[in-house]
Amino acid sequence: MSWLQKAVLFLKNGTQTSQEELSISQIQEWLQQRSQEIVEQHHLLPAVKEHAKILEDRRWALEVQLDLWQKRSRLHPSAQDVIPLLRETRQMLDLLHFPDQPAIGEVLAVNQELEKRLYLLIEKIESRSFLHDFSFILEKHEQANTNPLLSVLLDLDATRKKLDNRISESKYHALQVIGSKAEYLRRIHAHLQQLRQEVETKNKRLAAAQHKKGEKEKSLQQLRGDKKNLDLDELTKRKKELGQRIEEKEMEILSFFSKIKPLLQQYQEREPSNGLLFSYLQDPLSSFHQDEGLFVLDLLEKVAESLRQGTFYLHQESMLSSISALEGIYNQRLRSVKDEYQELQKELREITEQVQHNFFVIKVDDAAYRLDHYHKLVKKLDAEISLLNEKATKLQKALAREQGELQSLINSSLGRNVLVMVEQKN
Repeated sequence: MSWLQKAVLFLKNGTQTSQEELSISQIQEWLQQRSQEIVEQHHLLPAVKEHAKILEDRRWALEVQLDLWQKRSRLHPSAQDVIPLLRETRQMLDLLHFPDQPAIGEVLAVNQELEKRLYLLIEKIESRSFLHDFSFILEKHEQANTNPLLSVLLDLDATRKKLDNRISESKYHALQVIGSKAEYLRRIHAHLQQLRQEVETKNKRLAAAQHKKGEKEKSLQQLRGDKKNLDLDELTKRKKELGQRIEEKEMEILSFFSKIKPLLQQYQEREPSNGLLFSYLQDPLSSFHQDEGLFVLDLLEKVAESLRQGTFYLHQESMLSSISALEGIYNQRLRSVKDEYQELQKELREITEQVQHNFFVIKVDDAAYRLDHYHKLVKKLDAEISLLNEKATKLQKALAREQGELQSLINSSLGRNVLVMVEQKN
């Protein structure tokens, strides 16, 4: 590197200003400090106080003048055009009241409003004949080339501009513009943070919904793969049929033992300690159900033998009924009834279990409905998150753009190299 290149590099580095780093939350405080510096360096407080006093003096003097002009205008043909202008001028002067120690912002706000009112008044005067036809508001010995009201207003506007120019030269106005820009940047950042928080919240809801959706999908897959699942209507129909057939078997059993009950009662007199006989006399259906070995057949064989021997004493009708029942059922038919009865009850238990199982399936069908709910919820949350992310992306770009513009504005207005830092929440 030549000595000339070194010298250029040295000068370049020497002229570079150090960069300040400011977070969004620090900008307003930083601007307040710069504002205080400007106020002190350019002696703005005394200037504002003096300006307020001048405006109040001008107000007092002009109010006196307005009283005279209004009095002189009443009988003039142009009164209807002139008096409203005087009245509007008086209303404008009401702005020019200040406390003993006026704040800068307070005086500048009055100056800004004064500018608007003066512009409108001057424009109205210049558009009317009163601009040139104004001699009727002068005293007889007075002469003027310019409308006296217009002259006073122009002089008041010049006084206003004097303070505005001093404020502009001090860069105080620039701080207000920067402050507004910084506040806009802060609102964008706050909105962006809010969007990100919403995205985070919805992502949590989405994860929970996806988890529930997965659970329901797994449960339904397992149940749909179970071969035991039958149509509930078919199962209910079969269960009803089994119930009817079991009821028929029970009626057959009860009918049989009802027909031979007189025989059993007489036989009990011979064997009063026979527990099986006692049980069948008390509850033939339950006894038959619990009599796995059908020991009652042996008992019936003894009863039939006694019947054949003629040892029972029954009415002829009861005797015939008992004989018919014993010959038709107790030997082979009773065992068949027992087997059929047990088979029907076994099938009924299985059907009942399957019905209960299918009631669970109904519950799972409800879960399937809920699965559809979670499926729709996942889709809805996905769409909402996508929209929020899209908005967040746009806000992020706007934030970066405003960030750069704010830094450039501070640099061009105040000559300070500032890097605005944007806080990122995890």
